[in-house]
Amino acid sequence: MNITLVSGSTRKVRRSHRVALAVARQINALGHQASIIDLIELDLPTFVERFGNIEDATGRLAHAANAMRISDGLIFLTPEYNGAMSSGLKNFIDVFAKDAFDGKPIGVATVSVGASGGIRAAYQLQQTILSVLAYPIPRMLTVGNVEKVLDESGKVIDYKFQMKLDEFLDSYLGFVSKF
Repeated sequence: MNITLVSGSTRKVRRSHRVALAVARQINALGHQASIIDLIELDLPTFVERFGNIEDATGRLAHAANAMRISDGLIFLTPEYNGAMSSGLKNFIDVFAKDAFDGKPIGVATVSVGASGGIRAAYQLQQTILSVLAYPIPRMLTVGNVEKVLDESGKVIDYKFQMKLDEFLDSYLGFVSKF
């Protein structure tokens, strides 16, 4: 399977990208293909127009749209900011909207430095996924105390988190295989 992850933080010092790296590494280790759309590299402008209405959309935006088009499934990763998903990820969803996500299975992974793992952002993100006519997987990956479970390169340093990641990906890949 071809899975595209969207790393949803635009901050220079970000912990959620560690999770994107860990998830991609694990998907590849399972024999699938994972790629990451990094919102820092995408340098997406603040929403003015939907992607489908942008004339001569080329470069990074076109590459991101194509990556999502050819993927079997997506995983959105976001830190929790004040009980919500990152504004960068919300902007990304608004720009690409239903054209990119319609009918796609989408996993949700959220991150916090505290114990909650970003659960409020996860619920919000699931509702947003439904509004763009996509299918959120019921099992979410919530990563609390991220600095204690992943190093800066996204390598798992906590065996309990590895089990949680394995369970999430088993459920997610099983869900995607039904499409």
